[in-house]
Amino acid sequence: MRLLREEVKAARADMLEFRSTISGLSTAVNLCNQRVDDLSERVEAIERQQPANVLPDASIFEEKIASLMQDINDRDQDLLQNDVEVAGVPEGKNESAMHLALSIFIKLGVQLEERDIVSAERAGPLRVAREGGGGAPRPRPLVVRLARRAERDRLLAAARVRRGATTEGITSAVTTFYINERLTKANRILFYKARVEASSRNWKYVWTRDGNIYVRKEHGSPRHRLRSEIDLTKLFGM
Repeated sequence: MRLLREEVKAARADMLEFRSTISGLSTAVNLCNQRVDDLSERVEAIERQQPANVLPDASIFEEKIASLMQDINDRDQDLLQNDVEVAGVPEGKNESAMHLALSIFIKLGVQLEERDIVSAERAGPLRVAREGGGGAPRPRPLVVRLARRAERDRLLAAARVRRGATTEGITSAVTTFYINERLTKANRILFYKARVEASSRNWKYVWTRDGNIYVRKEHGSPRHRLRSEIDLTKLFGM
């Protein structure tokens, strides 16, 4: 009987503790419900103040999308920091792009080895001659990725010094070739439009450096960097 009384007392104490816990939970739930009700009232008040036919400004989303696209383009351009693009070199059927690239670099006075080149290939789909006897198709650019940024900078500097170099002694057809840093598709389009607009307004300088596009009206005037067509419109008032 004594043990039974002690067990009943213990059970009664546990029940009191359980009731106290339930009471605390009930208070917390009531407080949470009150906060939800307050939040619902605030949302309804805001909805009543805003006309039903008013939609979010689309320009906000357009600006965000444009900003994201610009960030992606900048990152893509960073991946091309070791690349050069050789334009104007006649394209042969069974040519070796690696050998062709090394020969062109030697012509510029830059001695490189195969280990200095990560890859060399023609960019874009194969071009065919125009119908009606329009002559040979324009050769695709030769894209070369160097192992080090310093080698790329050496090539670009040598190309500026030996501007007007030809493929004499390299290919059967002699043509003038040009070496430039490689740009993303978006930057190539922007660079082309910048040259067109600058030419029509007698701006003398349009150039690229490290994937960035710059324009300058004349010697000594400020340079302007173009990151998008918006910058082009602001600068030239298109």
